[in-house]
Amino acid sequence: MTCWRFLVGSIHQSPIGIVPLNWKYSAENMSTYLEGIAGYGFEGIQIGLDQGRDPKFLSEMKRLNLRIAEHYIAIRCTPDGPIDGHKDEYLEQIEFAREVGVEMLVFAVDGSADREKIAGRVSKKDSLTSTGLQQLAQLITELASKAASYGVASSFHPHAATYIETVEESEALMALVSADIMGVCLDVGHWIVGGGDPVAAVNSFGDRIAHVHVKDVSGEVLQKLIAGGYDTMEEAVVTDKLFVPAGTGLLNLDELFTALNAIEYSGWLMSEQDSAFEPSEQASEISMKNIKAALLKI
Repeated sequence: MTCWRFLVGSIHQSPIGIVPLNWKYSAENMSTYLEGIAGYGFEGIQIGLDQGRDPKFLSEMKRLNLRIAEHYIAIRCTPDGPIDGHKDEYLEQIEFAREVGVEMLVFAVDGSADREKIAGRVSKKDSLTSTGLQQLAQLITELASKAASYGVASSFHPHAATYIETVEESEALMALVSADIMGVCLDVGHWIVGGGDPVAAVNSFGDRIAHVHVKDVSGEVLQKLIAGGYDTMEEAVVTDKLFVPAGTGLLNLDELFTALNAIEYSGWLMSEQDSAFEPSEQASEISMKNIKAALLKI
């Protein structure tokens, strides 16, 4: 039985959440942080281990009717596959997800220095070895199966500046992992950086898409990244704000949501922006307004 496919319906049923990377969180500002997120109408957030193990944080989330939309697990890799000695960490995070009621586990390969330098312009020689790809597929299958035994859904997130960035790398990995065990987390921003078309990805992966990160990309900064104008992708993200509020960059929200609605997607739409020239609240407000406006057109 497919664990990650909760229901089929309309994109209008999709809850809108946030991966609040550009929000400044501390234990001292916890209440205002969560109140700000809820105040913009976001229904859930991505949480880390520290937040999920803080009873006050969980209590405040409950008070504000915020759901634990996702938890992110980064798999450490070299070109030869997953690095040994970290499986217990990943299993601990899966136990955590079960304990606190995470709705979606999002797996990705962790960033690496070599891929940071070539993000947006990857060639086949830069990919995982055949053995490395097989070993990664085996590991995430094992981890997703464990999560499924707890009733926790899993998806895999292709991510720029990692060994699974491009369309070809993503399709090769997902072909080795059962669709009954793991869905796809389509981060449309990272998909664009990796050379992909988000609408084509929706049409290709179809109902295997289990989770969506709504992330937009500055065309100007991406061109500079592809041309080798930055030492690392992180420089493009932090200095020139590669990622921008949803609906203000290369992403066509109308086309994306139309395609998702055609496959009857009704899972999370997670607004995400790594860094912003605007104050974090203003950037997230712009994204939310544009997401809602695009949904009204469908």
